[in-house]
Amino acid sequence: MGNYANLETEFIERTINLIGQYTHLCNDFPFEEQYNYTLTINCMLGLIVMPKEKVVPYIPTTRLTNDFKNEIGLVQSYISDEITTLRDLIISLRHSIAHFDIDVISENENNLIDYIEFKDTEDESTVARLRSNEILPFLQFYAACLLENIKRYRN
Repeated sequence: MGNYANLETEFIERTINLIGQYTHLCNDFPFEEQYNYTLTINCMLGLIVMPKEKVVPYIPTTRLTNDFKNEIGLVQSYISDEITTLRDLIISLRHSIAHFDIDVISENENNLIDYIEFKDTEDESTVARLRSNEILPFLQFYAACLLENIKRYRN
C-alpha cells in the first residue's frame, strides 16, 4: 500500500482494516500466539489517541443513553455516570490510554481477558470497564461515525 493522501482519515480506515485482516488470520496461530487484545489496545492508540487533537470537533456528541450504548455495542460494559456523551467517553478513554492507566481483568483462574478497565488519570477512578468482546464492535462504530463526520463537515 502506498503513502497517505489524507493521513487522518486513511489512518483510521487502515487501522480498522488491520483489525479485520488480523481477525481473519489469527486462527492460523495456536491460541497462545493469538494477540487479539494486544492488537486491539494498539489500535485504540491509533483510533482514539493519535487523531484526537485534529478530529475532536468531529467526534459525535450523542448522549450515552441505554439505547445508544446498545447501538454502539456496549451492552455489558460499564461507563461512569459522569460521562454523558460519546465525545466525553472518547476523551476519557484517550487520557487513560495515552497515560497507560488501564488494567486487564479476568473473571476466573483461566486468566483470559474479560474486561479492559480505563482509569481517570487524576483520581484513579474507573471511567469505563469495557467487556473484551464489545471493544471491537465499539471501535468499528466509533471509527465509522468519526469518518462520516470528518467527510461531511471538514472543509
